[in-house]
Amino acid sequence: MPARQHSANDRLAQAAPASQTLLMRAAERGANLGAITAALARLLERYGAAALQDAILEALVRDVPHPNAVRLALERQREQIGGEPPVAIVMPAHVRERDAPVRPHALETYDQLKDQHDDPRSDD
Repeated sequence: MPARQHSANDRLAQAAPASQTLLMRAAERGANLGAITAALARLLERYGAAALQDAILEALVRDVPHPNAVRLALERQREQIGGEPPVAIVMPAHVRERDAPVRPHALETYDQLKDQHDDPRSDD
């Protein structure tokens, strides 16, 4: 699997966990997983994670593991709420990387520093 496809699959798995089930079912039917991954990644950028997850679940319930079924479910959802057609905002790679989620470190280290500072036996 090429690195670009792998990172798109990781992003999909985090944003819409049901995408992994859709990909497995599509693979069982001999579908092109690279094309499906790319299509789902585009839908993620356009509609967002929550809507994509719901649409994938709908496609799975209908037993149609294909991005067109997901796209149709997304369009139905949008029409039901009277939403405007989505517009994909494609940012350059350096901006996407800058806005990547950051894993916070344990905050207990601050408590330990505070406790050391508050300790009258401290050399500070």
